[in-house]
Amino acid sequence: PMKERWARIMDLVNTDIESNWRSAIIDADIILDELLDNLNLPGDTIGEKLKAVEKSDFNTLDMAWEAHKVRNNIAHGGTGFVLNQREARNTISLFEAVFREFHMI
Repeated sequence: PMKERWARIMDLVNTDIESNWRSAIIDADIILDELLDNLNLPGDTIGEKLKAVEKSDFNTLDMAWEAHKVRNNIAHGGTGFVLNQREARNTISLFEAVFREFHMI
């Protein structure tokens, strides 16, 4: 159930452990991918799917892009990408806005 998945993400981001913040963002990005699949958007990657979005149908599109870019920094930058808790919480709040728009949480 989505509410349990979201509660776990919130638990992770509210710790003092950077690896937990990274996990929270990656988990939220997986949910974003599921949302985009449910919207039947074409593309193999989240980026391709976001490019296919009709802006008028997705009010939080810019937030989705911003949050996904942080996930990419985590995934591709590894330990060279420094993540602080403020940025982690901000990123999760962007995902939250997207998921609320689509009544997922």
